[in-house]
Amino acid sequence: MILPDTPLFNSKSDAEFRIRMIQYIKDTYQDLLGPDIKLLDLPNGLELVQAKARDMLFSATQGQVDLREATARKMAA
Repeated sequence: MILPDTPLFNSKSDAEFRIRMIQYIKDTYQDLLGPDIKLLDLPNGLELVQAKARDMLFSATQGQVDLREATARKMAA
C-alpha cells in the first residue's frame, strides 16, 4: 500500500500506525461501511473490514474483480 507522506501516516511504531489508520478509515469511509464501522473496534477489525471491502468489490463488479482469498473463493464455489 502506498501512503501519503503526511504527519497522519508518519508513525514511530506499528501500534501507533494501526491506531491512526483505524481512525482514518472511520473518518473517511463511515458512509460506505455504515454499521460495520464498529468492526474496527475489534482486535482483528482491520482484517474484517478488508474482507468486507473485498466482498463488496466482488459484488459490485458482479464477480469480475475477485480479490478474495483462495479459501473464500473455494467456499463461495
